[in-house]
Amino acid sequence: MRPWEVALGKFLKPWEENEVVEAAILTGSYALGLQTPRSDVDVYVILSDDVGWRERGNVFVDGFLIEYFANPVRAIRRYFEEELVQNSRSTARIILTGKVLFDKAGIVETLRAEAEEYMRKPFPKPDPLKVELAKYFLWDALDSLKNAEERGNPDYAYLYHLTLKRALESYARFLGTEIPPADKVYRLFSDKAFRRAYLFPNFPDDEFVALFLRAMKEVKTENAEVLVNHVLEKMGGFSIDGWRLRTGV
Repeated sequence: MRPWEVALGKFLKPWEENEVVEAAILTGSYALGLQTPRSDVDVYVILSDDVGWRERGNVFVDGFLIEYFANPVRAIRRYFEEELVQNSRSTARIILTGKVLFDKAGIVETLRAEAEEYMRKPFPKPDPLKVELAKYFLWDALDSLKNAEERGNPDYAYLYHLTLKRALESYARFLGTEIPPADKVYRLFSDKAFRRAYLFPNFPDDEFVALFLRAMKEVKTENAEVLVNHVLEKMGGFSIDGWRLRTGV
């Protein structure tokens, strides 16, 4: 066994012997063979539904950092639902891409069938009011960025990347596609094999992807502006002159 597998076995022993534990899954980079020297070993522990607690923690075992999540089955099912309205399939993806370490009663197979259903479910359609607000806040983010650059403010880089984040999240919700996690977005947009390993579909706008990657690589206001203007155009256009939004109290 490889050293990390020995460490994982030591970590799992007390969990497997616990009667309220149903199963455990190896997830993340180690499950997919994509780990780096800085990767932690991710473990998802599935608890019986009669427990009233959940747990998340980190522990070093033989020099390997093991990050673990322990949830009862009902909580996992709730995460499926909650994440769907947030344009995320994080928990469903964990269940489907993970490797079973042990499973006492076959609960993983059941959850995988449910996870596959959630991977196929469409995300909520964007509310027109929220779309208009998203466009305004995106314009405002770009305006704040330009102001920071003109004034030489030290928060320029911070505002720059917040603008990229807002552009990505607003546009993904508008398109009804999944919002890539921040720590994986570059590789998901640039590495087809990485995207396939994590079961991420292609982003539906190739031009946006190209503009986003350029803006990540070259921190320039004009790159952010081109990206924002592309999103605003695709979302129906926007003009600050005369913009107003009246709603009920």
